[in-house]
Amino acid sequence: MVLENNNDKFKVVILRCPNYDTKNLDYNINRAFSYFGGIESLVNKGEKILLKPNLLLKDPARTGITTHPFVVKSVADIVKTAGGLPSVGDSPAFGSVHQVSAACGLLPLLKKDNIPIVSFRRNRSYHSKVRITDTVRDFDKIINIPKFKAHQQMLFSGAVKNVFGLVTGKVKAWRHFKVRGSYEKFSLMVLAIYEQVRPCFTIVDAIDIMEKTGPRGGPVRHAGLLFAGINCISIDRVICDVFGINPEKVPLLKTARKYGINGCKLRNIQIEGDDASDVRSEKYLFPEKLNDISFSFPRVIKSVIRHLVTVHVGQGSGIRRNK
Repeated sequence: MVLENNNDKFKVVILRCPNYDTKNLDYNINRAFSYFGGIESLVNKGEKILLKPNLLLKDPARTGITTHPFVVKSVADIVKTAGGLPSVGDSPAFGSVHQVSAACGLLPLLKKDNIPIVSFRRNRSYHSKVRITDTVRDFDKIINIPKFKAHQQMLFSGAVKNVFGLVTGKVKAWRHFKVRGSYEKFSLMVLAIYEQVRPCFTIVDAIDIMEKTGPRGGPVRHAGLLFAGINCISIDRVICDVFGINPEKVPLLKTARKYGINGCKLRNIQIEGDDASDVRSEKYLFPEKLNDISFSFPRVIKSVIRHLVTVHVGQGSGIRRNK
């Protein structure tokens, strides 16, 4: 892991985006890229770009569980303007990526413009570190597109946590089991994944966010923001600043700070974009007490069975899967 250099500045952009209207999204996501030299400075012609949203499970976009499909589609369209070749992929907790994409409304948008959606292959060692999907080897770069929401085990799910989706299938449940209740061990594992893949850019969907009881089932509240940057830890630190979250209560940030990982210190982060003082003045609700990070062995088995049953039912319902 990279030790922090106090002379480094990590830019994070905050943008006001009132809704998921495609014109608003295209305008503001282009603005986000413009603070970093434009999409052409990040994506070269002919490069294969993996777009990694949060596609947790099958539910409509209005529930706030998944990255909104219009955000993903806008990023894909902008990547194409630079000559990049976007594909969308994730490893849902339950069901296939095609099933989840269909449920949230993303799949029809991708099919309309022939943007591939990829199912992640098995996990393999990548740069001799934590095992993640071998699918990442098919791509030149990754653009991370998380959904900002409360999370009862990690306080919130944001820029860094989203890369955990690069672990395939029910291996994620096994990783929870292996940490034996240690938030630090789990955080170090997620941070190690982040260090391996280093997305070239991250755009966080915080237009409508989930409060209280995420990563699913919580109430949805309008915040009207997008966050963007290159260093995911810095993005999450700025999210804490905007939403009044103590970063020492966020396991990923607390662990990153303890181990001297880049991007944790607000004083070293260059914040640009729009004023978010009205959001800072509001009281947003996040878990006051975190649930146990570990999964029991019976829970792992139950999770695997539920995943297999969900995929099988989806296949039987006539949802076509790419081969």
